Amino acid sequence: MSTLTKVFVVLLVIFSIAFTSMTVSIATQTTNWRETANRYEEHARVADTNLRHLIAANAAELAAAADAVNANLERIAQLEDQLQAARREADQCGDELRTAASERSSSEALNRGLLAQLQNSEAARAEYHKQRNELERQSIDLQRRNIDLDDRVNELTAQIAVHMEQKRQYEQQINILRTENEKLAHEARRLSTGLAMEEPAGEAMAGVTAMTSVAATAIRGTVLEVSGDIVTVSVGEADGVRKDMVFVIHRGGEYVGDLKISLVDPNQSAGRLIRSRFTPGPGDLVTDALRLGGSRGKPASWVRDTAVVASGPEAARCH
Repeated sequence: MSTLTKVFVVLLVIFSIAFTSMTVSIATQTTNWRETANRYEEHARVADTNLRHLIAANAAELAAAADAVNANLERIAQLEDQLQAARREADQCGDELRTAASERSSSEALNRGLLAQLQNSEAARAEYHKQRNELERQSIDLQRRNIDLDDRVNELTAQIAVHMEQKRQYEQQINILRTENEKLAHEARRLSTGLAMEEPAGEAMAGVTAMTSVAATAIRGTVLEVSGDIVTVSVGEADGVRKDMVFVIHRGGEYVGDLKISLVDPNQSAGRLIRSRFTPGPGDLVTDALRLGGSRGKPASWVRDTAVVASGPEAARCH
């Protein structure tokens, strides 16, 4: 209840009392004032009682209103505290917002820098791809040229092999021709010497037969393969090798054994060991025994003893 209402109630009570008094006075004058007075007195007591009750209710209401005002004041204080806290938080948020704005500006500047670097990287990447494509094209050209060169090399290698084979054949033909030439020259010298020595002519050589085939020049080669007592050598018919010829096998300056040829091919031959000090091996040198001895009349023991001669400078000319 507001103060104005309370004042209005008090005035109403006062006016009621005054009105009641006036009424009692008037009623006394006009009627039996005692009865009227008693009646109005009773009314006055009732009104006073009501007034007291009303005042008590108003007092209670005033106390409740005071309590409510105090509670509202406390609430207002709390709200003011909360408002201050909210203001502080708002200030803090403002600071954070300004910091965030500053960081955002820095981030945008960094993003612009990174974007510029990215554009430069893209340009460099495009240039790199261009260079890589150019290098790949050059690599393809080089590979194509390498393939062409490999084909050319293979073709030249094949031609070289053909020429080497032709050279070998020519050398074999030259050796054969040289052998025939030396043989003819040797026979011509022998005939001229024999005619002068023999009485009658040719009687000194009558009945003399070579025990083995003899080449006009010394034949030298190497051992290719050994299987038991069968030995294959690198010289053949084109080099002047004939069946039943005897070769001396030597290794360095050491005598290995004697080999008698039993099978002759154009470029290699094979035979059986007829004597040996130890087993020969691939790479050992072989030399025509009679040409190594220098004469048909030298014994085989002399040939074996002089096998070391073939291991000297002449061995370097082995076929």
